[in-house]
Amino acid sequence: MHDDNSDGHKPSLADMVNSLHGEPGRLTGHLSPWWMQGRTAFGGITAALALAATRQSLPDLPQLRSMQVTFLRPILDEVIFEVTLIRSGRTASFVQVDCMSDGALGARCTFTFGAARPSKIVHDYSPVPATPDPATCEELLRRSSRPTFFANFDAVIIEGDQLVSGSDRPELIVWSRLTDSVGVSPEVALVCNADSMPPAAMPCFTERAPISTITWSVDFARIPETTDWVWTRTTSKQAAEGYSVQDMELRDTDGSLLASAQQMVALFT
Repeated sequence: MHDDNSDGHKPSLADMVNSLHGEPGRLTGHLSPWWMQGRTAFGGITAALALAATRQSLPDLPQLRSMQVTFLRPILDEVIFEVTLIRSGRTASFVQVDCMSDGALGARCTFTFGAARPSKIVHDYSPVPATPDPATCEELLRRSSRPTFFANFDAVIIEGDQLVSGSDRPELIVWSRLTDSVGVSPEVALVCNADSMPPAAMPCFTERAPISTITWSVDFARIPETTDWVWTRTTSKQAAEGYSVQDMELRDTDGSLLASAQQMVALFT
C-alpha cells in the first residue's frame, strides 16, 4: 500500500487532491489508509477526488448542479480517474468519471454542471430549521469506535439517538465538518462531507454490523462560500430485505439549503 504518512502526518483532503497527477482526462490519486472504511476507500473521498480530477481536466466547467455515484466494488489505495465529457450544451454539461482501482471499475460518477441563468422563478419553500451552536451538542461517535476515515471529521448530534442504540427512530440530525479544510475548495469539501454520516438506520441497530452504500445521488441548491459546519438531516424512509432507502438534506450555518440527496444502503444485519 502506498505509504504517505510514514512521518506521522495524516493526509488531509487537500493533500489527497494535490496528490492527483497525470494527464487531463486520466489522473491518478493515492489514498491514505486514514481515508479508508474497512477494506475500501470512504465513498466521500472517492467522489471528492473524482470531482477534483474533473476540475483539473476540464477547468472551464460552470457550477456543479448534480451528482450521481454508483459504488461497484472496493476502491483501494491507488485510483485512476478517467474523465470523459459526455455532452456540453447551452444549459448543462455532463461529465462521467470512472474510478479504476486494482484493474477494475470501482465506482462511476456522473456530474452535471450548469451556469446561472436569469429566471423569474425564485423561491426557498422549505422551512429553515433550528441551527444550535455545535459546541452545545453531543458528539456523534465515541472516538474509540469510529471507522478510520471518520477521524477526518468533527460531528455532533443536534437531534436523534446515538448509533447502535436500538432506537425506533431511523433518523439523525447532525453538524459535521472536516477537521482540516485548509486548501480545499468549498465545492470539493461539501462533496466529501456530504457522505460522512453513518446510515440513518444505524441508531436502530442493536449490535454493530457492516454497511455499504450502493448508489448516491445529490442535487445542489448552491455551493457555500466557506468550508464551515454543515447541518445534515439523514432519514431512512424504508428498510427491508437488507436495504435502506435514505433521504438527506444539507444546510449551511444560517439554515439555507445546500443540497438534497438520496442513498441506497446495504445493511448486513
